[in-house]
Amino acid sequence: MIFYYLFLFLIPFQDHPVLGAQLLNIGSFPITPVKLAGIPLVAMVLLLPRSAEAVPRPRTDILLLFVAFTLFQFFSSIMSSLSFPGGDASTLISFGILMVATSSLINSRRRLQLTIRAIVVIETFASLWLYKQYYILHWPRPLGPSSDPNYEALSLVLMVPLGIWLARYEESRLWKWIGLICAPTLAFAVFVAQSRGGLLAISVMSVVAWMSSQRKLRLALGLLVAVTPLLLFAPTNMFRRIEQIQIQGQGQTGPELSTRCRVELARAGLHMMESHPVFGVGLDNFPSNEFRYNRLLMSMIDKVHIAHNTYVQLGAEGGIPTLALYLSILGLTLVTCRRAEKLPGVPDDLAALAFSFRIGLIGFGVAAFFLTAEFVKEPWVIISLTPNLYAIAAYAAAGSKRTVPIPAPTVVRAAIVPTPRRSTG
Repeated sequence: MIFYYLFLFLIPFQDHPVLGAQLLNIGSFPITPVKLAGIPLVAMVLLLPRSAEAVPRPRTDILLLFVAFTLFQFFSSIMSSLSFPGGDASTLISFGILMVATSSLINSRRRLQLTIRAIVVIETFASLWLYKQYYILHWPRPLGPSSDPNYEALSLVLMVPLGIWLARYEESRLWKWIGLICAPTLAFAVFVAQSRGGLLAISVMSVVAWMSSQRKLRLALGLLVAVTPLLLFAPTNMFRRIEQIQIQGQGQTGPELSTRCRVELARAGLHMMESHPVFGVGLDNFPSNEFRYNRLLMSMIDKVHIAHNTYVQLGAEGGIPTLALYLSILGLTLVTCRRAEKLPGVPDDLAALAFSFRIGLIGFGVAAFFLTAEFVKEPWVIISLTPNLYAIAAYAAAGSKRTVPIPAPTVVRAAIVPTPRRSTG
């Protein structure tokens, strides 16, 4: 499992100048440390036998949808731009390694628990870059290890529910305390990143959690207690960025211009989808086509941008089928989490973990309207873990309904009948 945890550790640092550096190229494929960690990981999956405590293999529906999602993007890119997208293909291959390795390795309740622990601690460690840059180096807006505060916030909102799950459902007192430290650290880091999309995502997640709760008043008071210090100590720039949201007209400040550009970039992407509904304009070709499909952008920006909207970018570059496959992956993942929550007899901790996955993905789905995030790895970690979570939850639920047969009493002492001696005459 060491290579799996190493793979997870490198995920938040995929854009770090050292830990995410491009080491070499094999053809058109860039090789980075996370891919080098994936090589022994795949070998371990292929060579090691399944453990004795392994549950039945998880369903492959999500994995098959991912394969279709990947292959169609390759095919559509070749059909539309007559080129093979080496960089994006390399990223998708790393996602494939993650999904195959997760399906084979995370095959018991204990391994799932250890994986959640690792993810939360790793992401909390990565969030410390934001705190260092803002409070120690005094950057007006910290960038984090990925060099983009919006993507940092997107990763963090997925982890906040998992940190809360650790604090509530861990049996170990030490890990309960670790969860109690990590959850607020992750949540406040979203405010430090000053991401409007991240703040909206956390707000939507809180509302969904409140609507799903059977103790609404208690949860509302808990959220109020948790959010109040976050708002009191949040960077003041965060609130200025919220005030300077402008959808129409000509933006004057940086935040105003940012929101105006995103609206016009979305229009450019919709025009691309309208003109190329099946194959799109090709992977990584959105920036080179945006001025052509929305000339208003020429008066607003002096360099090309990505769409800043996951759904628009996918539909524009890969066509409507690619967008439909991506939405199918997210939808099936959410449905699988919901089914795991509602299994009769499922243990409370596994039901709560499925709920944490679902809440995190809902937050990601909201934030994805403001970021091009189809290649952010953290959501794919949750997606790859979901079939395993369902298989483990179903196995545990079935075990709770099994009747254990009472063994028949065993003979602990036998009567010794002496063998009669033969008469010698």
